[in-house]
Amino acid sequence: MNGAGDTRAAIGLNLLLFSVGGVAFGVDAEQVEATLSWEGAERDDVTWFHRELGYSGGAVAYRAPSVLVIRTGDSRDYRVVIDMMEDVAGITSDDIHPFPPLVEPFALRKGLWGIMARGGRIILLVDFQRLLRERRDADAHGEVAKDGIA
Repeated sequence: MNGAGDTRAAIGLNLLLFSVGGVAFGVDAEQVEATLSWEGAERDDVTWFHRELGYSGGAVAYRAPSVLVIRTGDSRDYRVVIDMMEDVAGITSDDIHPFPPLVEPFALRKGLWGIMARGGRIILLVDFQRLLRERRDADAHGEVAKDGIA
């Protein structure tokens, strides 16, 4: 319906879709500065996605890892290794559902901000910039507490 009575504003997003550990994720393409091939060498400036999200349990197998370089607005790089870049999807705000209230505070701390269904599967929407802010805040708080100032 595209009449004057339709007041819903459908905001468009382009998502980069990927999976890690069999779970599907999407990130707003505007947050991604570049995608790079994974060279296989451990580096200090690269974070594995499953560790960043705090996956518990056994090891996570990455079949076709690549690196997302996330826009941070400062000089520090934020590079995250993901698995299986799968697709680019155009969506609208109508496609996005919030997390249930019980789960939402935890999800937001982990950088997750919404859920969508596509092709018979659930996709968790991740905000890497929020995830980085949460991590930096936690690191700063940990250093303050470690120094005995907290």
